[in-house]
Amino acid sequence: MTENSSDEGKLVSVLEARDELEAITIQAFLESQGINAAIRSRQIPMYDGIARVWNPVWGYVMVMDENHDRAEKLIMEYLDSCSAGEGITEENFPEEDTDT
Repeated sequence: MTENSSDEGKLVSVLEARDELEAITIQAFLESQGINAAIRSRQIPMYDGIARVWNPVWGYVMVMDENHDRAEKLIMEYLDSCSAGEGITEENFPEEDTDT
C-alpha cells in the first residue's frame, strides 16, 4: 500500500498504538473484517527507551480514507468486547485532519 496515490485515495490513521503488539493485533483484526490496514511505526531503531520518553505513541494503524469510519467503529466494538481494550480510550484515535 502506498501512502499517497491519486488513483487509490489517501491513507489515514485510525488508531494510535501504544506498542507493536497492539498495532499488529488491530491490523490483523481489520484485515479479517475485509479492511486493508498498514502499520506506520514512529520508533527510531537503536533508541528504544529514549524514543519512548519523547513519544509515547509507538505508531499508527493506517487505513484508506474511505474505510476510516467503518474501521474506527469496528475497532471500538472489538475493544469493547475484550479486556485488552481497557487501556484504550478515545484519546488513542487521532484527529481526522492528519496529513500522514
